[in-house]
Amino acid sequence: MFPTVQAPSQARQEIASLASRIDQESLVDVTTVVSELIGLSVARGASRPIEVLLALNGEELDGTIRDHGPGPRAISRAKERQDDSLVLRIVDGLVDEWGTDADETQIWFRMAVQLI
Repeated sequence: MFPTVQAPSQARQEIASLASRIDQESLVDVTTVVSELIGLSVARGASRPIEVLLALNGEELDGTIRDHGPGPRAISRAKERQDDSLVLRIVDGLVDEWGTDADETQIWFRMAVQLI
Protein backbone atom coordinates (compact mmCIF):
# COMPACT_ATOMS: atom_id res chain seq x y z
CA MET A 1 0.00 0.00 0.00
CA PHE A 2 1.16 3.50 -0.69
CA PRO A 3 2.30 5.58 2.30
CA THR A 4 -0.66 7.96 2.44
CA VAL A 5 -2.96 9.00 5.27
CA GLN A 6 -5.38 6.34 3.98
CA ALA A 7 -2.83 3.52 4.48
CA PRO A 8 -3.87 2.60 8.06
CA SER A 9 -7.51 2.42 6.96
CA GLN A 10 -6.61 0.25 3.97
CA ALA A 11 -4.70 -2.10 6.27
CA ARG A 12 -7.69 -2.35 8.63
CA GLN A 13 -9.90 -3.36 5.72
CA GLU A 14 -7.46 -6.10 4.70
CA ILE A 15 -7.09 -7.37 8.27
CA ALA A 16 -10.87 -7.77 8.49
CA SER A 17 -10.44 -11.00 6.51
CA LEU A 18 -9.06 -12.58 9.71
CA ALA A 19 -12.50 -12.17 11.37
CA SER A 20 -13.51 -15.66 10.27
CA ARG A 21 -10.44 -17.19 11.93
CA ILE A 22 -9.74 -15.28 15.17
CA ASP A 23 -11.97 -13.86 17.89
CA GLN A 24 -13.07 -10.22 17.99
CA GLU A 25 -10.69 -9.16 20.79
CA SER A 26 -7.70 -10.63 18.96
CA LEU A 27 -8.84 -8.96 15.74
CA VAL A 28 -9.00 -5.58 17.48
CA ASP A 29 -5.48 -6.07 18.91
CA VAL A 30 -3.99 -7.09 15.55
CA THR A 31 -5.73 -4.19 13.84
CA THR A 32 -4.42 -1.74 16.42
CA VAL A 33 -0.83 -2.96 16.13
CA VAL A 34 -0.79 -2.88 12.34
CA SER A 35 -2.57 0.50 12.16
CA GLU A 36 -0.15 2.08 14.63
CA LEU A 37 2.93 0.75 12.83
CA ILE A 38 1.68 1.83 9.41
CA GLY A 39 0.70 5.22 10.79
CA LEU A 40 4.21 5.60 12.17
CA SER A 41 5.70 4.74 8.79
CA VAL A 42 3.53 7.34 7.07
CA ALA A 43 4.25 9.97 9.74
CA ARG A 44 8.01 9.35 9.50
CA GLY A 45 8.02 9.89 5.76
CA ALA A 46 7.93 6.50 4.09
CA SER A 47 8.30 7.13 0.38
CA ARG A 48 8.02 3.58 -0.95
CA PRO A 49 5.05 1.21 -0.72
CA ILE A 50 4.49 -0.31 2.72
CA GLU A 51 4.28 -4.10 2.79
CA VAL A 52 2.24 -5.94 5.40
CA LEU A 53 2.63 -9.68 5.91
CA LEU A 54 0.55 -11.60 8.45
CA ALA A 55 0.79 -15.34 9.07
CA LEU A 56 -1.46 -17.25 11.44
CA ASN A 57 0.37 -20.22 12.95
CA GLY A 58 -2.04 -21.95 15.28
CA GLU A 59 -2.80 -19.56 18.13
CA GLU A 60 0.07 -17.26 17.19
CA LEU A 61 0.16 -14.49 14.61
CA ASP A 62 3.44 -13.40 13.06
CA GLY A 63 3.49 -10.02 11.38
CA THR A 64 5.93 -7.93 9.40
CA ILE A 65 5.60 -4.30 8.35
CA ARG A 66 8.18 -3.21 5.80
CA ASP A 67 8.53 0.40 4.73
CA HIS A 68 12.19 0.35 3.75
CA GLY A 69 13.36 2.53 6.62
CA PRO A 70 11.59 5.43 8.35
CA GLY A 71 9.13 3.54 10.57
CA PRO A 72 11.46 0.72 11.65
CA ARG A 73 14.25 3.20 12.36
CA ALA A 74 11.90 5.25 14.53
CA ILE A 75 10.79 2.12 16.40
CA SER A 76 14.40 1.01 16.84
CA ARG A 77 15.35 4.38 18.36
CA ALA A 78 12.28 4.33 20.59
CA LYS A 79 12.97 0.77 21.72
CA GLU A 80 16.46 1.84 22.73
CA ARG A 81 14.74 4.63 24.70
CA GLN A 82 16.34 7.31 22.55
CA ASP A 83 12.94 8.93 22.22
CA ASP A 84 9.57 8.43 23.84
CA SER A 85 7.02 6.87 21.55
CA LEU A 86 3.33 6.33 22.17
CA VAL A 87 3.37 3.79 19.31
CA LEU A 88 6.05 1.81 21.13
CA ARG A 89 3.98 1.70 24.31
CA ILE A 90 0.86 0.60 22.42
CA VAL A 91 2.64 -2.09 20.41
CA ASP A 92 4.66 -3.31 23.39
CA GLY A 93 1.46 -3.75 25.39
CA LEU A 94 -0.30 -5.84 22.74
CA VAL A 95 2.36 -8.16 21.31
CA ASP A 96 4.43 -10.89 22.93
CA GLU A 97 7.65 -9.93 21.19
CA TRP A 98 8.76 -7.60 18.43
CA GLY A 99 11.78 -5.88 16.95
CA THR A 100 13.38 -4.64 13.78
CA ASP A 101 15.55 -6.45 11.27
CA ALA A 102 19.29 -5.75 11.16
CA ASP A 103 19.11 -3.06 8.49
CA GLU A 104 16.01 -1.47 10.09
CA THR A 105 13.78 -1.74 7.03
CA GLN A 106 11.07 -3.82 8.67
CA ILE A 107 9.35 -4.32 11.99
CA TRP A 108 8.34 -7.84 13.01
CA PHE A 109 6.00 -8.89 15.78
CA ARG A 110 4.53 -12.04 17.28
CA MET A 111 1.35 -12.18 19.32
CA ALA A 112 -1.05 -14.73 20.73
CA VAL A 113 -4.56 -14.81 19.28
CA GLN A 114 -7.69 -16.75 20.11
CA LEU A 115 -9.06 -18.90 17.30
CA ILE A 116 -12.79 -19.37 16.69
